[in-house]
Amino acid sequence: MIDARAAFASQFDVPRETLDLFDTYADLLTEWQTRFNLVGPSTLPVLWSRHFADSAQLLQLAGPGKSWLDVGAGAGFPGLVIALLDPTARVTLVESIAKKCRFLTEVVQHAGLEQRVMIENRRIESLPSSKFDVITARALAGLSQLFEWCLPYAGSGSRWILPKGVRVHDEVALALRGFAFEHALVPSLTDADARIVVATGVKRR
Repeated sequence: MIDARAAFASQFDVPRETLDLFDTYADLLTEWQTRFNLVGPSTLPVLWSRHFADSAQLLQLAGPGKSWLDVGAGAGFPGLVIALLDPTARVTLVESIAKKCRFLTEVVQHAGLEQRVMIENRRIESLPSSKFDVITARALAGLSQLFEWCLPYAGSGSRWILPKGVRVHDEVALALRGFAFEHALVPSLTDADARIVVATGVKRR
């Protein structure tokens, strides 16, 4: 039986050098998790599928977008995974909790990503004005709230790639009351009940 690490490498065509960096990421996360609650403890044994693969699947939905905004980055999912897999991606990780930013900084330094990954220890509302090709967030807030927070950082061609759970249809219906947008619901590769909202043209009604 193929193990989760090998399955991840095969599914996403991960080069050996990059897979080595994911090993370092996994080791650091395991070490830091003993001191800080970075991820749900029950998800650590299934890290390669629950976090790495779940994040990696977003890359194929990004189109030509290269600048990413990951809000509520936490332990780096999905933003750091995207940065590791795509050597052309520029990723801004926004995380308000300082200890999580310290962890993100350590992974970035070990992986040599300092030139392409920016860590912002702040709330999204205080992020300096900028526009991003892709906006993402994982398990942070409802769709309406994410649109509210991040609309100032979206350009006319920005793509929103937002993993959602079983209540995705309710979230979309609620968001459509306050915002106009085109969207598709893409089945998750890692959770049969989950969907990834891919939205474009987001604007207030």
